[in-house]
Amino acid sequence: MNMKRYISNLQIALIGALLLFACTESYLGIEQVKTSSVKPDKITVNEVKPKSGGLEIHFSLPKGNPNIEQVVAAYINKQGEKMEFTVSRYSSSVLVEGMTGTNEIAVELICIDSSGNKSDITVVKAVPLLSPIEIALQSMSVEPAFGGVKIIWQNLGGHQFAIHVLTEDTLQKGVVSFVEDPSKTIYTSDSVKTLAYIRPYPYAEKKFGFSITDKWGNRSDTLIAFITPYKEQLVDYNRVKAVTFFNPTLYGGNRDYATYGINPATGIQNDGNAHGASFAPQTMFNGVKTGSLFLGYKFVKNLSDPDPANRVMVQDYYLTFDLNMYVRLSRVKIYPRTSSSYTYKRSSPKRFRIWGTDDANNERWSKFPGSWTLIGEYVGKDPVNPDSLTPEEITYFNENQEYLISEENVNPDAYPTTLFRYMRLQLMESYNKNEGFYTINEFQMYGDIQE
Repeated sequence: MNMKRYISNLQIALIGALLLFACTESYLGIEQVKTSSVKPDKITVNEVKPKSGGLEIHFSLPKGNPNIEQVVAAYINKQGEKMEFTVSRYSSSVLVEGMTGTNEIAVELICIDSSGNKSDITVVKAVPLLSPIEIALQSMSVEPAFGGVKIIWQNLGGHQFAIHVLTEDTLQKGVVSFVEDPSKTIYTSDSVKTLAYIRPYPYAEKKFGFSITDKWGNRSDTLIAFITPYKEQLVDYNRVKAVTFFNPTLYGGNRDYATYGINPATGIQNDGNAHGASFAPQTMFNGVKTGSLFLGYKFVKNLSDPDPANRVMVQDYYLTFDLNMYVRLSRVKIYPRTSSSYTYKRSSPKRFRIWGTDDANNERWSKFPGSWTLIGEYVGKDPVNPDSLTPEEITYFNENQEYLISEENVNPDAYPTTLFRYMRLQLMESYNKNEGFYTINEFQMYGDIQE
């Protein structure tokens, strides 16, 4: 009796299992995928938008087919390679990239369903816009720099590419070849910082070549230029002399801007007031890098007003010099007062401008800016933590505070490579704006000196 009941229960269990298998169409818990051999209908192209180095193709999937999984667009590039771009069924467009030139290009589009069936090909022909590397090369300019060359280009879309530098080199005796220098390759994807300096090269004319490659393997034509890099020398401080054409004064304190700050005949702001002869502008050019030398007081508007709240400190302070030579500056170094109370603090200059002119400017002492040229504007660095300076930050500020004339200029209206003889230094901001004076020990200059 028990055996019969056991067999009956077993039969019921087996029947239930068979019914479950039949309902789910599965085997050992794995669903069986239904497949089809029927290919989907073709894609319909609605619009083609030319892009820089590509085509944006808008399409519609065949109606009534929920099994389509992806769309593939392909073309053959100039190297004979097939380029493919894939999007899912949820996209309505595909961006096909890696093209160069402005010739018509044929792109083939297909859709693929969940069974792997491919539709017939839809061909679209269109002309792309110039590629990013072609735009970069067309916009590229090359000019001399100190110890090398400066190159500028456009990359408004922030595309990835590499700029390759070629120079003449003697690879074997008696044979000069024009070859790429891999150590000078510039890799960029920046849309803002689109310039670079290639160094070092001697002061002699040299043949340079520049070509650009992108991530698709395209390479542009080569821009050829013959450039003579600028040489660099230390400007002899003994020849630099302070001049008095803008009425500098010596007085141990701040002076009223309305009375002393403006020349009533020209309307030009006068040079500043120094604390005394031993602190005068000339002390910035005497070779002494330590100590307590130049000290110049800022002008104050409404200085005589009994209410201090009405007094306004003028941050701009001018000093004027005759270099007694023509110079194209490459860099300057500022040596501040070395006391710790001036390190990134107090009266040490933080922002300044350099103005220049030459003997051809007959109105140089009666008009400013007038025909004076803004050479550059520069901003000092800030320490990470002003209350806890590192030894490296202290050493930099006191011994290596250097400003590259072209690279670190922050004013787009400046002309850093201008050759000049007369210099007007405009101190614009001290590390503590409320400090009533500026201090500098030595202002050291380097550049291409042309007598």
